[in-house]
Amino acid sequence: MDTTTLIDKIAKARTKDDLEALGIEHLGIDVDKRETKDALRAKLLLLAEQRQTENLDEPEPDVAGEAIADAAPEADPEPQAPAPQVAEPAPSTGYKGKLGRNKRTGRTLPWTPDMAKYSHMEEVG
Repeated sequence: MDTTTLIDKIAKARTKDDLEALGIEHLGIDVDKRETKDALRAKLLLLAEQRQTENLDEPEPDVAGEAIADAAPEADPEPQAPAPQVAEPAPSTGYKGKLGRNKRTGRTLPWTPDMAKYSHMEEVG
């Protein structure tokens, strides 16, 4: 996996289990779950960034075992136009009516008039 992708995944991880799985799978270390999630994230980001700088410092060997020279890539005789990007329609969520949100848990569900009498429910669109 590319280290920039790994750094993004570490930054977006939501739980300690996600961080532990990324550490074991990609960095080869087992993290201590007794630490806070932010401390684990900082530790894994530091290791991933160190690994990225190590990869940038060392040129990758060629198939013949020689270091890759910093030669300019050969220009194509015919430049190709970029493929047109087709806008994909937004995925449908399935429910098109009003939604209600539980203020305590944040859960959204279809709104019914009976929900209005509960103080922990609010209508959200």
